[in-house]
Formats: sequence, C-alpha cells, structure tokens
Amino acid sequence: MKAVVTVLVVFLLGLPAQGREAGFSGTWCLDEAESDYRDLQQPEARRDTIVDHGDRITDVIVATARGRAQHVTLDLPTDGRVVRFPARTVLGTSTLRTVAARRDGAALVVTQEVRTGDTLRVAVMRWTLSADRARLVMTVASEDGRHVVGTLVFRRGVPSR
Repeated sequence: MKAVVTVLVVFLLGLPAQGREAGFSGTWCLDEAESDYRDLQQPEARRDTIVDHGDRITDVIVATARGRAQHVTLDLPTDGRVVRFPARTVLGTSTLRTVAARRDGAALVVTQEVRTGDTLRVAVMRWTLSADRARLVMTVASEDGRHVVGTLVFRRGVPSR
C-alpha cells in the first residue's frame, strides 16, 4: 500500500511539469480586442516571454509603439526590491525608471515608476492568470490603487502577424 501511495504522490507532483509551465511562464501575445487601454498608449503589437523562477521573474518584452520596435528585458526579484533602469530604457511611450515586483497570493503586483515628458508617474500593475491559464491579465491602476487606468489582456501562444 505504501508503494502505491508513493508512486501516486510522485506522479501527481510531476503533473505540473508536464504541459504546464510554472507560474506566469510562457509566451504571451497582446489581445488588442480584449484589452481596454483607457488612458494608456496602445502599442501596435506586444509579445511578452516570461520565465517565472519563483523568487524572480524575467519578462522579455518585444513591442511596436508609434511604429518603432522595442525590446526590453525586466529581470525582477519577486520580494518587492526596487530595480533601477538605465536612463534611456523606453517602454511604450514612457521612460522606465524603477520597477518592483511582489507576490500577492496567485497574483504578481508590479509597481513601475515611469517618466512621460516632464511628468513622473507611478503605475501599479496586477498580473493574474485565468483559471485555465490561457489568459494573462495585467490590470494597471494609479499609485493608490483606486483608479484602474487600463487592462492589458494577453493570450498564450505566438502572434498571428
């Protein structure tokens, strides 16, 4: 009986590794039709390749904004420590200054300090996965979290373009 239970436990522990990637890991393509940009600048296209290591998350972003291709890699600890970026790190239409990520249950909360022109802003993004893990939703809120300023919806897979 013990042997059967041991085999069953080992099998069940191996299931997430077969066909399911850890946490937010995967290639995610922006679904423009499902996203609600509100006050955000809409990119023409965006693909995020995310590797979730548990204690860190790496997000390789390839986007097109205002006709220009952009490639930004965020390598963030998930314990809330602040990561500073070089002065010319552009994401979308803003210059990325600092980013901090922390886990909140199954969600990841990413706080970004960005400069757009002369205006310095803080945006809080809450990453959540759908129950079937096919959609990644990044809800963007104001610094105090009271006002949602946009929602980016991504689908797992490769871009159709």
